[in-house]
Amino acid sequence: MSKPNIILTGFMATGKTTVGRLLAQRLGYDFVDTDELIEARSGQSIAEIFREKGEAAFRGMEAAIARELAEQEGLVISTGGRLMLDAANAAALSKRGRVFCLVATPEEIVARVADDTGVRRPLLEVPNPIERVVELLQEREEDYGRYPQMVTSDKIPEEVSHVLSGIIQADPDLRLPIIAPSVQYEYIVGGGVLPFVTQLAGIDGPVAVITDSNVGPLYAQSCGPVAVVITVPPGGQHKTLETVQSIYEQLLESDVDRSGTIIALGGAVITELAGFVAATYMRGVNCVQCPTSLLAMVDTSIGGKAGVDLPQGKNLIGAFKQPKAVITDVATLQSLPAREFAGGMAEVIKHSLIADTDLLEKIENGNWRRESGALPPPLSDLQTLVARAIQVKINIVQEDPFEQGRRTVLNLGHTFAHAIELVSGDTIRHGEAVAMGLMAAANLSARLGCCSAALQDRIESVLVASALPARIPGNMSPDRLLEAMHSDKKKTAG
Repeated sequence: MSKPNIILTGFMATGKTTVGRLLAQRLGYDFVDTDELIEARSGQSIAEIFREKGEAAFRGMEAAIARELAEQEGLVISTGGRLMLDAANAAALSKRGRVFCLVATPEEIVARVADDTGVRRPLLEVPNPIERVVELLQEREEDYGRYPQMVTSDKIPEEVSHVLSGIIQADPDLRLPIIAPSVQYEYIVGGGVLPFVTQLAGIDGPVAVITDSNVGPLYAQSCGPVAVVITVPPGGQHKTLETVQSIYEQLLESDVDRSGTIIALGGAVITELAGFVAATYMRGVNCVQCPTSLLAMVDTSIGGKAGVDLPQGKNLIGAFKQPKAVITDVATLQSLPAREFAGGMAEVIKHSLIADTDLLEKIENGNWRRESGALPPPLSDLQTLVARAIQVKINIVQEDPFEQGRRTVLNLGHTFAHAIELVSGDTIRHGEAVAMGLMAAANLSARLGCCSAALQDRIESVLVASALPARIPGNMSPDRLLEAMHSDKKKTAG
């Protein structure tokens, strides 16, 4: 079986060599550091080569090494900071390999260089090294931006290599078609696919990314060339008509017209907010959903439901906006806080209860509880979990794309959940409220004789094992919850 090379590029002191060695061990590949290889073959340090032979001679050595390594396979290659800036080198090494760019903050880079005693960094021997790093990163931004980026700041090398190995081993092209009357698109689940959104979705015309201030700094630049990145504050309290108007104005200022495409990059709030904007801006433009939270991946990004909230209730203003495609990069789950990951598991559990007993058993038998400081689950496991959960929703949405019948089963636990969120003033997050709602629904069903007490106990066990709350807080008034349920958009004839 072919083993494409893995090439690590990026600025100095971003961890290419350390991470590369660890990654090679994980994958069973051989490791090559191009600078170390040049030094070994020439018998001189890089600094000596520069001093005695000049930079042109060194760049020629790099080019020869790139051509040589490009003909091999099964290598993890750590490159010098400028090697992949040369188009010929980049073309040669990309021919049989996948390139990843390691990224760190200027402050982190300078701190690592200071700790790297005995290694000369002539580029940073200046009065203000941070200013020099910022200047060089800006010069190289376009070249480095061509490749999927992996942030190494505030991460230990073992964590970075763990994430990269998961991306490499995940199925790069898992496609789930969604076909219903007047609806046809693909849900693509992969690891490390975010930089290829425009190609995978077949996007033409100007692109606007709508994201929030938590997700944007991590992933917005990974989406390729865009006309504008529109960033909104995080949190459900900003899913309002006021926010929508602000987004409209920024789209107009950036000359995004009806040929444009909106990329919804973020969690559940962004998927619904950006979908609503796409449905209404200039009477509708294309939308590609790129969910970055587990909740958004398995729920809000699929099915085309988009909306904003009013003070009286959630999603009271909305539309159906089917996306051009949904592209899920499960690598983004690696940066998801443990509490947000647990919230997404509530929707996964809901889908398993609706239509996939095998998925429920997988959840029960797996370790999905994200402990602080622990490495996240392998990407291949996350990819399987997401794919199984969304297949449940895909099957139901295909039967009932506009929620006229069967699709209402996806609201399991949600009437309770929306009331809990409203009464709590949104201090209880959606996924946590869904978990409580599932438990309340199970309790009601057991009392009515529609399910067994044993199933109720099983649901509580799987919720607790997934770090989710199973009980509504005791200080929450039943009368206020019932009052909130009366404003639920799903009510019929009182």
